[in-house]
Amino acid sequence: METSEAHSSHDLDDLLNKLSLHTGHSDLAENYHHLKVIFDVIRQHASFEEAVKFNEMLPLPFKAIFLDGWQISSRESRSFKSIDQVAEIVVRQSDHTLSTVTEARQLLRKVFTFLGQQTSPGQMREGLSFLPSEFRALLLQDPNLRYTYSDTCIWLS
Repeated sequence: METSEAHSSHDLDDLLNKLSLHTGHSDLAENYHHLKVIFDVIRQHASFEEAVKFNEMLPLPFKAIFLDGWQISSRESRSFKSIDQVAEIVVRQSDHTLSTVTEARQLLRKVFTFLGQQTSPGQMREGLSFLPSEFRALLLQDPNLRYTYSDTCIWLS
């Protein structure tokens, strides 16, 4: 008989394997680390309500990663002004696994695209409310980021 802990671990590994198809990183530990960094940045900058909405859109194993280590405080949210600002913070917190803003921006695009495929458009719209409006608009306009507009690919890379 399989325990719920073993089942949860299997679900997490399965999701990390699927994520690796998007990120191009086959190392599950590296994908886990990147998710943890992105989730930490979101928790630190989104308001409590925005963070809860974001967590609601996550698959169950990713919810555990998002909540791990969260110190809830009554501070003001520090909203992001641009996707480059998000990427810069991700680079700083990545422990040198990401070295450039471009690399971090591409990773963010890949992770949010993957998450968009795991949820409904309505949940995605609510869950990504903390993102800079121009980046959120691009994600919601084309959740699979198929680059229907020529400048989208350039802007996100």
